[in-house]
Amino acid sequence: MNVPADDASNLLGALSLLIEGTVRAAVTAEAGAAGALPEALVVVKDQPGATAEWLGQVLGLSQPGTAHLVRRLVQSGWIERRPGSDARSYRLHLTAAGLRIAEQVLRARRQVLTELLTPLSAEQRRQLTDIATALLRPQPADERCLARLCRLCDRSACPECPVYAGYTDRGPDNSG
Repeated sequence: MNVPADDASNLLGALSLLIEGTVRAAVTAEAGAAGALPEALVVVKDQPGATAEWLGQVLGLSQPGTAHLVRRLVQSGWIERRPGSDARSYRLHLTAAGLRIAEQVLRARRQVLTELLTPLSAEQRRQLTDIATALLRPQPADERCLARLCRLCDRSACPECPVYAGYTDRGPDNSG
């Protein structure tokens, strides 16, 4: 099917909303909470020892919003604070319960995304992989952008991550 560029961008927008809504509903149901909470669990799973400041930057939250989120995660028994580099800072680590929920969130995400792909043939899936790689690879300008784009990814399912490859392609100073 040949779709004019304007139609392709419009369809991409609709597809992004379908995917976002489907994933959001699945991970919210699994975590029992909406918003940034499910994403925070996955970020801390993938970045053990991250600071609250880093977490907030990756999730796009304000300092008060991040503090509230971390409090909720600690109260839920999913995250623990460990001493940081100075007396005022701390590092975030998942508890065993937090790790279980993070893994459930990733499983739910994988399941709904797999279901969305069922109408596609093997060739269409390969083409989608190529298209997604072409769109994602040039995006990460820095470490925060990399973490933000992959904040809800199952990293074990993507051993040759195009986002990470794009980040490393930029070299040590990450200038493009």
